[in-house]
Amino acid sequence: MKDILGLINLQCPNTMKELSAKRPLASEPFGAKFRLMDFALSNMVNAGIDTVGLILPFHSRSVLDHVRSAKEWDLARKQHGLYYLPMDEEDEILHPKDGDIYSYYKNLRYVEAGQCRYLLLSGCDVVANIDYEKVMRFHRKHNANITLVYKKQETDCTGDGYILKTKANGLVTEMKKANGVKKDENLFLGVVLMDSGLFLQMIRRANIGGKWKFFNDVLADNTENLRIFGYSFEGYAKRINSLNSYYQGSMDMLKLENWRDIFHQDQRIYTKIKDEAPAKYMEEAHVTNSLVANGCIIEGTVENSILFRKVRVGRNAVIRNSIVMQNTNVGEDACLNYVICDKDRDIQPEAVLEGTEKEPLCIIKHEVR
Repeated sequence: MKDILGLINLQCPNTMKELSAKRPLASEPFGAKFRLMDFALSNMVNAGIDTVGLILPFHSRSVLDHVRSAKEWDLARKQHGLYYLPMDEEDEILHPKDGDIYSYYKNLRYVEAGQCRYLLLSGCDVVANIDYEKVMRFHRKHNANITLVYKKQETDCTGDGYILKTKANGLVTEMKKANGVKKDENLFLGVVLMDSGLFLQMIRRANIGGKWKFFNDVLADNTENLRIFGYSFEGYAKRINSLNSYYQGSMDMLKLENWRDIFHQDQRIYTKIKDEAPAKYMEEAHVTNSLVANGCIIEGTVENSILFRKVRVGRNAVIRNSIVMQNTNVGEDACLNYVICDKDRDIQPEAVLEGTEKEPLCIIKHEVR
């Protein structure tokens, strides 16, 4: 695994602008103390990949603040380690290009300098704990040019995605974009393992030709020309491509089997460390089936909900089926049901806020309700 170079594209489109228009999808909070980017980065580190590049989005302050030196991921090294690949040209900012081909093209030097045989490419919009060593063994066993990781869907899903059709041995016969994924279809999770030289060749041709805007479309056009195989991932995986999928993925973490599948001890998910006191439950507190991060103080009722760090729940307040992010103060006698509350909020005493399971109510940053 030391001969693999990691590359994570954090320029995923923000599909949750209802929650935050400027915060990139990569740094959206998840699971009481994590960010979405933590899963892609931790999966690579757990596989022993010691060189990882992050293609930064335009609004990258929250990404830099979260990752910092990457010490928590053991990537703060004198040699190899973490590389930030920022937008450094005026035209990129003033006239952003559609797709991701140009982003990869301008960072080809990073791939060349890495001098690794293989490249592992990932996005930041999937919650999963993937063992990349198994993916590598599958790749070598089938003598594949490219291996794509997919998940067979257990239910219908909304939003755009790429669907794979494979033979019994995993050979991909078709890759197509679909608006909505049906049950039992193979959803591509955005993870690509391939030879570095082949990646360089494909990106250079795509950038010159101008026919393609997305690398996924390049892959789809080469299913007949290359040995592209699909690796079926059997564990929990949730693609975050809308506010509703974010809410459903968060609520999935309240099921013990999903939590253990994502956060098991063999392959940890790492994140920015904050040394804070444990959560404090007052005498009248009542908490059931919830994730409560450190630093919280609870005097009311919390059911089927996720509380991030340093959330204060006032006396007689009731929080149900909700996600409350860090540094939020929920006033006394307030009631929240099906609510996603961004950080640094003040919920006034006796306030009643309610959404639905399909359309949770969003409270944006610094808003007072």
